[in-house]
Amino acid sequence: MSLPMVGLQGMLKGGTKNLSGLEEAVYMNIKACKELSAVSRTSLGPHGLMKMIVNRLEKLIITKNAIQVTSELEVKHPAAKMVVMAAANQALEYGDGTNLVITLAGELLQQAESLLQQGIVVQDIVNGYEKAFEFIQKNIDSIQTPKLDPKTSLHLLIRSAISAKNYNNQELISNLITKAVLEIVVDGDFNADFVRVAKIQGGCLEDSFVVRGLVLPLVPRGSVQKMENCKIAVFSCPIELRETETKGTILLENAEELQKLSKNEELIYEELILSFKALGINVIVSQMNIHELALHYCNKHGLMVIKIASKYETKRFAVSVGAEINSICRKGDCLQQGFCTSIFVEEIGDRKVIVCRDDSDKQRQIASIVLRAATDNVLNDVALAIGNGINVAKVAFTQNEFLAGGGAAELELSLQLKKLASVETGLEQYSIRAFAEALEVIPRTLAETAGLNADQVVAELTSRHLKGLTNVGVDVEAAGNTIDSVEIGIYDSKPVKMWAIRSAVDAAVSILRVDQVVMRKQAGGPNAPQNQPP
Repeated sequence: MSLPMVGLQGMLKGGTKNLSGLEEAVYMNIKACKELSAVSRTSLGPHGLMKMIVNRLEKLIITKNAIQVTSELEVKHPAAKMVVMAAANQALEYGDGTNLVITLAGELLQQAESLLQQGIVVQDIVNGYEKAFEFIQKNIDSIQTPKLDPKTSLHLLIRSAISAKNYNNQELISNLITKAVLEIVVDGDFNADFVRVAKIQGGCLEDSFVVRGLVLPLVPRGSVQKMENCKIAVFSCPIELRETETKGTILLENAEELQKLSKNEELIYEELILSFKALGINVIVSQMNIHELALHYCNKHGLMVIKIASKYETKRFAVSVGAEINSICRKGDCLQQGFCTSIFVEEIGDRKVIVCRDDSDKQRQIASIVLRAATDNVLNDVALAIGNGINVAKVAFTQNEFLAGGGAAELELSLQLKKLASVETGLEQYSIRAFAEALEVIPRTLAETAGLNADQVVAELTSRHLKGLTNVGVDVEAAGNTIDSVEIGIYDSKPVKMWAIRSAVDAAVSILRVDQVVMRKQAGGPNAPQNQPP
């Protein structure tokens, strides 16, 4: 019997990789994150560049949305995956600021690599980064802009977020979002889930519009295609007779008895539909099947029938019309009915949809943005931008705190951290200064993507901030290098910014603390041969 080799590699199963030390583990992890950050960084800002990705399903995706880019890249490196997870957490929490997380994390790690090469140990770097973040938490209120009224300033706040996603159409998209949000806000209470986006290919983006209500990519089941002053019953059960739990057997002795049985069933269904009509109901919405006889008598007596297969869409529809969902279909029995001004079928492009419009004075809780564009890529890109804008509106109503945009907040925090580093006596001063220099990547990147001289822009920003002009940011219009961001209405959400910096710091610190990587062999058999004849 032979003993295995001495050492960790000898104790591990065959095919396992073991990387340790600065060169193999730490520097390689930092390099992977820097490469990921380089991919995402060029998409930052209003003039950020798009990425063209062909995924494993051979689907073409053109986008500058950082979380979509990283998810489609299917990152395998464990350290880079941690940064992707931090960005995904940012998207889940606030729906914006994902590119800031990836870019800042990569820059923090690049600065840390330089410090490690100078002989500073990991723990001193980590302590300095954590001390710098604590300083930012305590002092960020000093650069906060005055509070804004979300209703009157909503368009400005949304436009600031949209400009980084779709600069050329920022006014149009922000107008659509603002109109949809204000339709459903009640006493400052806003739910982002109740702004829906319906994507319909064809036409151009200027053909997009907002509907106060719901747009369903369906057609009615019956012959009734339009209804005014709708009183709506919503069911989560089939529109049919309930069967008993026990089986029954009927003995039919002649044809008359068979005909009588059939007429009785028809009579029961007609009475069921007439009982709904007697309650004033003229629209029936069901999540499940509608019996053919029930559908026949709905057509006969002028009731519109709609089937919505999705449970969640059924709930949203019920909320939008103010109805309660019935779980049992019984004669003359219906919970609270919904109401809307009209339900009709409209052909948008070459696609028929059901439009549930409510033009009454009552504030409904769902609004739909109908997007039109020539290609699916444009539709998807604009839909992602709308999602970011809606999340900005949500933050505006829940946490009304904002900072000057255009890189002004990052540069001011960078200058304050440099002052802190100058009074520190320990080795943490070097990592605090490195943190400050990492924050400069935001205004520097905004200048680079706008075609400006980044060094000149950062120098001019620094000069103006040292004079007390803390709201001065990068002028991406290239009319000048710098401009007062607050004067032209460019804002960043403070909670979004703080959470993004926190996520970037946590990811960078976690990666720096890793000094050994052990990877097991990937499970699964060999890949199938490609381009083989059948």
